[in-house]
Amino acid sequence: MTPVAKKRLMMLVKLTVCVIAVWYLSGKITINDYVRLKDSPKVRHLLVREVGENLLIRDAATGGEREVRQSDLATQEQLGRDEHPIEYGLRYVLRSTEWSWAGLALLAMSPATFVIAWRLRLLLSAQNIGLSMRDAILLSFAGNFFNFAMPGTTGGDLYKAYHIAKQTHKRAEGVTIVFLDRVIGLISFLLLATAAIFVSWGKDIIGIYGKWVGYLMVAFIIGCGFYFSRRVRRWIRYDFLLRKLPFGDKLQRIDDTVFNFRYHPGKTTLAVAVSIGLHLLCVVSLYCLARGLGIEPGPTRSYGDLYLACLLCFVVGYLFAAIPISFQGIGILEAVFYRVLVTGEWCSPNQMIAMTIGIRIIQIVWSLPGIAVPWLGFQRPPGQTAEEALEAAEAPSDAGVVAGQEGPSALAGK
Repeated sequence: MTPVAKKRLMMLVKLTVCVIAVWYLSGKITINDYVRLKDSPKVRHLLVREVGENLLIRDAATGGEREVRQSDLATQEQLGRDEHPIEYGLRYVLRSTEWSWAGLALLAMSPATFVIAWRLRLLLSAQNIGLSMRDAILLSFAGNFFNFAMPGTTGGDLYKAYHIAKQTHKRAEGVTIVFLDRVIGLISFLLLATAAIFVSWGKDIIGIYGKWVGYLMVAFIIGCGFYFSRRVRRWIRYDFLLRKLPFGDKLQRIDDTVFNFRYHPGKTTLAVAVSIGLHLLCVVSLYCLARGLGIEPGPTRSYGDLYLACLLCFVVGYLFAAIPISFQGIGILEAVFYRVLVTGEWCSPNQMIAMTIGIRIIQIVWSLPGIAVPWLGFQRPPGQTAEEALEAAEAPSDAGVVAGQEGPSALAGK
């Protein structure tokens, strides 16, 4: 299959997943408010407005308006698990949002880009590759912008890899570190998700998703043990097999870069710990967003349980959303949120979809400063594919920079 055919097939898969997700959610989400009555609990009547203690509804059968009493509403025993006597639509959810909580949700995400930049410098230092904090912050903002706010095939990781490769003679190592930075973020997701599932094991919040994450965690631990074991490498003649592969010399340098973290356990552990702390900040943002949308724990639950539910939504949702079968995880993220929050009777589908949209908006807002980065000297890679951009990065140039020094592109904005 040609690269163009593969690209088109992947686009078709992503589009199909998104279409299925939108079709499924369209049957769960409503714009207006509805009520269910005792005499017809399976029929939804449009709620026009509240009149004192009564409700003015538009009858689904006749289309006429009439008033009903609160006592005429269906009881929860008459309804299904995801049904309620009064079902508020998206208009009500947005109209009743507490914007002070929404502001706190936005504020909680403010340190994220700076933490990502610091982690990138930490990982690069393990390979003796220097990068100023200023450049790390600018590249992280730009990377977030291309990841969250821009469509296309040139993502944020490629953008950072291209410019780091232009600033060091250790180009293969620098590019590898950028993608390892993403891997460490996924590993921290996996660790945090496993811990969250273990804490909530007896509460049946996540169901089958918990087993999948558990299997992934076991496979990850076994795989890491094999990969970093010198004895296993000698037994399977790993280095010999690697050199026989196409581009074996470049693969060997990438492998050496990854394997080198075996000799830097302190920096590796610190990078994972910082990533976990960053994810917990993101969960705080999601928790504040939930409070702003009117999601409360109820009489038999605590706010700690609500935070745990948000933790499961975030880490498990984004862990599965990282699978590249959808645009920005559309559908996959919603599936996890629905399983935890709606099926778990924390909120309505309308509140759930407002949460997923809200957390994406917050990510986009904090990525928007990346728009200015190209004007500060970091131009967008000339190619639209990883191969084209990295070939351009490895091409000889007049920059002639070495590790720890800044080239003309980094100095342009100073």
